[in-house]
Amino acid sequence: MALLKRVVVFVEHFPPFLGSDRTIYELASRAAKNGTKVHFIAIQPLRYLLGKRPEHWSYKENWKSTPKTAHPNITSEYLVLNPYVESMWKRFPPVAYLLTVLLFSFSAIRSILRFQPQIAVAAHASLLLGVVSFLSSKIAFKPLFMGCPDWMSAYAASLVDEKMSRMGPVLLQLIEIILYKLSNGIFAVTHFLKRLLVENGVLNTRIVVIPNGVDVDVFTPHVDTQAIREKYRLGNRCVILFTGHLEAWAGVSVIYDLAVRLDKDYPESVILLVGSGDPTKELFSKLVNKNLGYIVVHAGLHPFEDMPAFTAASDIALCLFPNTPVSHAASPLKLFEYMAAGKAVVATAVTGTVEVMDNSIGCLVKPGNANALCDAVIDLCKNQSKRLEIGEAARKRVEEKYSWDQLSLIFVRECERLLN
Repeated sequence: MALLKRVVVFVEHFPPFLGSDRTIYELASRAAKNGTKVHFIAIQPLRYLLGKRPEHWSYKENWKSTPKTAHPNITSEYLVLNPYVESMWKRFPPVAYLLTVLLFSFSAIRSILRFQPQIAVAAHASLLLGVVSFLSSKIAFKPLFMGCPDWMSAYAASLVDEKMSRMGPVLLQLIEIILYKLSNGIFAVTHFLKRLLVENGVLNTRIVVIPNGVDVDVFTPHVDTQAIREKYRLGNRCVILFTGHLEAWAGVSVIYDLAVRLDKDYPESVILLVGSGDPTKELFSKLVNKNLGYIVVHAGLHPFEDMPAFTAASDIALCLFPNTPVSHAASPLKLFEYMAAGKAVVATAVTGTVEVMDNSIGCLVKPGNANALCDAVIDLCKNQSKRLEIGEAARKRVEEKYSWDQLSLIFVRECERLLN
């Protein structure tokens, strides 16, 4: 059997920023610790070139100098457009896209020929990263292992409030499916995504499910939380945590309903929001108008390194998604982080979440049922022993099935299978 000695990985951010990049980073970096040489090629995200980058996402800051060394077996490079080509995205997007694909593919081919990997891995089949990784790997005669962390076309449509029936999303989905069909192998994070790919004509034998995971040594119940509790004046209140994108598609709209119920039934609690999103302004306006501002604390956007302390400081953690195609396909990393920290999780029963969690290690509620969600949270607020019991069970489940160390072994095994 061929051993995995050298692999090139296409991502949008290095170090990782979003979930899809973190997934492949964690899988590949652990392979590096076991002796595999890994070279990351970071490509400017398409949504940023289209002007969809929030002001506080200063993604170029890491690209102004030589990439940081994460491990002796890991190298990286950034593919960045020159100012002239980047300015074309504002005037002639179709022409800019074609030129960008050609420039990035040419650079990636040179990197592949120089690094000589056995296999290329792509974080996802998006319109820019997916196309560039496909073209460059095929021209360089390297097999391509394509990640499927989300239903990318539907996720992209949700970011700009587009319907999937419109021409743009339809074209995106067509390209996404073609890339998966032409890849040598696909690793999907959920069985739901695998079924979706098969329904769209991708061969079942090419797809393996490698779920998301967590570093069980970083996210634990034993992280020091004193600084967090003092800074945000959490005191002895029951802390209910919501992290990540504070957007409607991530379920943040339910926070107002929860605050109303907590004010009535358990005012000794506090909702701690960690993340950013446009709906927060409207949310806090409504809270202040109802004199509910005291029960919700917004800590803002924080780097990944801060999240273990925030998670450990909570008593209950929320993973709330509405009933949409994007939600059912999702496998949120924060769910695994909550569980690893031994927290009582209240989550909506979307397909990706149900594949990981059941009512023995958390509380599942029907998407869109705000009353059931509030009931579950208040019940846990009032029952510390139940919180501890299901939190311990969740931690055990993660240790058994969802640690990155275990999942990386599966990733390496599947890469070696493709090589054979």
